[in-house]
Amino acid sequence: MPQKRASVKKSSPVELSLPVSAGKFASLLLGWYEKNKRDLPWRRTPEPYRVWISEVMLQQTQVKTALPYFERFLNSYPTLESLARAKERDVLALWSGLGYYNRARNLHRAAQVVQEHHGGEFPREPEAALLLPGIGRYTAGAILSIAHGQALPILDGNISRFLSRYLKVESDAGPETDRLMWSLLESLVQKPRIARRISEFNQALMEIGSQICTPRSPECRACPLSGNCLALAAGLESDLPRPRKRRPAERFHYTVALVVRGKRYLITQNKTGTFLRGLWEFPRIDGPPGSGLEEAFRKAHNLDLEVREVYRPVEHQITYRKLSFHPVKVRLLAPPPRSFVWTPPCWKGYPVSSYVSKIVRNLDASEKPS
Repeated sequence: MPQKRASVKKSSPVELSLPVSAGKFASLLLGWYEKNKRDLPWRRTPEPYRVWISEVMLQQTQVKTALPYFERFLNSYPTLESLARAKERDVLALWSGLGYYNRARNLHRAAQVVQEHHGGEFPREPEAALLLPGIGRYTAGAILSIAHGQALPILDGNISRFLSRYLKVESDAGPETDRLMWSLLESLVQKPRIARRISEFNQALMEIGSQICTPRSPECRACPLSGNCLALAAGLESDLPRPRKRRPAERFHYTVALVVRGKRYLITQNKTGTFLRGLWEFPRIDGPPGSGLEEAFRKAHNLDLEVREVYRPVEHQITYRKLSFHPVKVRLLAPPPRSFVWTPPCWKGYPVSSYVSKIVRNLDASEKPS
């Protein structure tokens, strides 16, 4: 029987360099961008506030999903000052369904800091921008380069994937590979020809990674840089980048109580959780359904109830956390505490996690006649 070949981990290169001159690289990239860039609302008016909101929304979210949220958010909070004055609950309610709610919390807190300490204007100094909640090197670079023309590099997942293929980076994705890419981009944006068009250059890098050098089946024939792409020349365009080591998934089980009155549900705000904090949800306790549920809900929520029916669980995932929510239909035996509210499932004014709506949809489907 033939022996398996041991896998060999590729070592990281000492440095990264382009296979063509920086001028040619920029010329090909910018020429393509001028003809193919998408018409996006934050590009029409690239003010710092609008760019900032778009960049925060696009973290972990596709453009087509973020677009309607962006428009609604700007309609409700057209200026940084209006966002700074808003209540967190209202900001989260507007964000409801977009997920990753810490983005909204950080955006709201950062707006308050900018309003109080920077006169309502996003700071132009990268060091000051990096002190704001939720602002990292990428977000600061994106805002300051696109809105203010500062020659700062940016590196997101789309750009990293493009560079991994274009430069044939065969080492495993990780901090060292990121460092090398940041270093290359930092040297590129200092080139006068690129620095003069830094806003377009950075957006062109984002765009080519998003629209051409896609995660699966890259559109190499449409790529303006395919003629000198090292991965394409080696037949590795579908094999790169090497996957990043994933954090092991953690499994959590919760039992949630469905209390229904007419067309309204009983919900409460999560004020203590390590995640889903600040969101409104059905009363829940740790663990799957078991004995002593009534007592557990009494201790956790001061609810006096009787369990009537157990439904199939609803699966939900937040980053590395895999969550199983086990709904149980219950009957209230006494009025709920004042911290609870009754609301129809449109959840207007109450920011909820998408898992709550999943449960309602499953409940509706299970109760319809077959």
